[in-house]
Amino acid sequence: MYSAQHLIRRLGRAGFAECIKNGIARKIRRGWYAIGDPPQDLVTAVHRGGVLSCVSALEKHGVWVPEQPDVHIRTSGRAARIPDSRFCQRFGRDDPACAAIDDTPTAVQYAARCLDRGEFVAVCDSVMNLGFMTGEQIDYQFRNAPKRILALLDRCDGRAMSGPESMIRFFLEGKHVKVRIQVQIDTVGQVDLLVGKHLIIETDGREFHLERFDEDRARDVAASALGYTTLRFSRDQVLYEWEYVTTSIMEAIAAGVHQRPSRRVKCARERFYTEL
Repeated sequence: MYSAQHLIRRLGRAGFAECIKNGIARKIRRGWYAIGDPPQDLVTAVHRGGVLSCVSALEKHGVWVPEQPDVHIRTSGRAARIPDSRFCQRFGRDDPACAAIDDTPTAVQYAARCLDRGEFVAVCDSVMNLGFMTGEQIDYQFRNAPKRILALLDRCDGRAMSGPESMIRFFLEGKHVKVRIQVQIDTVGQVDLLVGKHLIIETDGREFHLERFDEDRARDVAASALGYTTLRFSRDQVLYEWEYVTTSIMEAIAAGVHQRPSRRVKCARERFYTEL
């Protein structure tokens, strides 16, 4: 998806006219043309007079985002003239459209007003973890944002390896629960979250792989042998069964699981000393 100005610069006016004549360049709206078979969400954004942005653009760039049913578009200036068009907003004025899809720094600004607090933190975590932006660069993009957004940026952490992990961490921090992320445990490896001394929380990805499944269960057994209790949740559970996930975690914490070894280890120790 290209602007007419871009194609003229690349092909010259004669070459651009030839592409239109031969059907190579297909007009989507005034000043914008499709070449080949571009993704439908890009076509939709341009056709509506906007730019693919927010979580739709971030997902295209490889950033973790929660699933969204709609295409997220921001205005390019002309879009306001099109009836029934709905657009994402950011803090501040919209930039002119230079491309059919926004870059990561621009798209993340629009995500701040489309996502809930935990989802936004998870997206920023992913942006940093993937190396697209540093924390300082994200802070700069939101230098004119309200204090509530700045407070959320203080809670972002680029060490987080997945969106579900970030969402759980954000929830626990909101409950004033001390939680550490990406903790290395001998014989177990690196775990997503460690609450207190003995409660491990792991989040699995969307894809199921038997080899990874077996590896994760072996890690859980190794952790149990050391006195840890592991709560493991799938991506879909975190996204679609949030109440179940948070209730399970808080019930474990209320029972003191995070501060004491697992019952299996405790019983083993009791048997050991009894036999002595």
